[in-house]
Amino acid sequence: MRKSIFCAIAVMMAALCRPLPSHAQQLRAGVAKVEITPSGEGIYLAGYDGRTSPAAGVHDPLHARALVLECAGQCMALVSLDLCWFPSARLAREAKDRLGVGLVLTAASHTHSGPDLLYSKQLWHPARFDAVFRQIEDRVLEAIEKAKSNMFPARLSVANGNITLGYHRLLMQPDGRRRPLFRNPERIPYGPVDPTVGVIRIEDAAAGTTRAIVVNYACHAVCMGGRNLLMSADYPGAMAAKVETTLSPAHGQDAHATIKAVVCLFTQGGAGSVNPLFLGAKDDPPEDFKRAKTMGELLADEVLRALPHAKPVAAPDEIQWRSRTQTFANRWPTPGPEYWATSGPVEIGTATVLINRKIAIMAIPGEPHLTLQMMFKRDVPVEFPVFLGYTTSGDSKWPEYIPDIRAAAEGGYGADRRTFTEVGGGERLVNQAIIDLYWMKGMLSDHPAKK
Repeated sequence: MRKSIFCAIAVMMAALCRPLPSHAQQLRAGVAKVEITPSGEGIYLAGYDGRTSPAAGVHDPLHARALVLECAGQCMALVSLDLCWFPSARLAREAKDRLGVGLVLTAASHTHSGPDLLYSKQLWHPARFDAVFRQIEDRVLEAIEKAKSNMFPARLSVANGNITLGYHRLLMQPDGRRRPLFRNPERIPYGPVDPTVGVIRIEDAAAGTTRAIVVNYACHAVCMGGRNLLMSADYPGAMAAKVETTLSPAHGQDAHATIKAVVCLFTQGGAGSVNPLFLGAKDDPPEDFKRAKTMGELLADEVLRALPHAKPVAAPDEIQWRSRTQTFANRWPTPGPEYWATSGPVEIGTATVLINRKIAIMAIPGEPHLTLQMMFKRDVPVEFPVFLGYTTSGDSKWPEYIPDIRAAAEGGYGADRRTFTEVGGGERLVNQAIIDLYWMKGMLSDHPAKK
């Protein structure tokens, strides 16, 4: 028998306006971008079990991009990372104690061409692993600190784009079971997928300029195959680079620092069951880099098309803070290490954020299946839901894949193997986040309704 502890933390209603009424609190924001590419030898890349050789160099740099939001004494940070995964208890602890940031969401893009700082530790020299891990933690904290030290009065707006760049990689077979399809050279858009591109724009309310763009899209960052040994941010990096270049001022036009460079944060969705249509067909690194760039720029084009249609988020009347935890037993015994784990409890911490009663964010670690994202978007009581997979908050463990019930029953990679989550656990996490959002909106009560 095994227990898993699931924490759903509903943490913040931040605020924004144009202009603010006298009783409302002004939202302030800060943004920063810091390179986190580790240098030197002995660095092993993430995501592919077959890799036994260290990285051979760098194709394109890796970054941490930080957005800090502050209102009425509450402060949170969203940090997008060009990494496969990065659960770190130190980040949350030091950000709170040293920087006064109460909530840190570290959203990994899940690039399989970043350093593996979770599973391949046995391949690294121990001191080398610890040094790289600490170095990246330091740089992420540096990004948060830089963002917090340059705050400005902020204004938010939201938009949705629509583009299909992925396919559902667990295909039904004649025997009623699903099998993974890791190669799709014909680029057949097997479903279901979510083509929605969520876009949040953060503007400097005083200057009237765009300072940051948060992009949310659900698709594995695996355009680069397992033969690639060069570090790369994969398609999310190409997307962010094009958005930043397009929206930022040209070099030499910022002499008076009135226009700042735009920072584009990519956040991964429920991509546990979705692969890119631009996956390398022959696992040929030079060609795969071209595919990653093509896919990233197609996504960037859709972001840029959506931006002119962004709608402002209305001003709030109040700020609320709530937190909840839920614990339940994981009852699934395991026949082997690739299936249901029995070595001890896995604590899965989720964060739920409500902004202006309009934007709802659920952040969940591990690799949640797309069905859980669709469930959240369908049932959440807001206009603009954002589902962040691969995102840690606090001292959460990494649960690998988080399937929905049907996926666990039908089987396949990441559905009935490579998961530490009890069957039904994904739905319980999502339902708890939805419950918390109803509480934050004041739509649930501790007392029976009056006649």
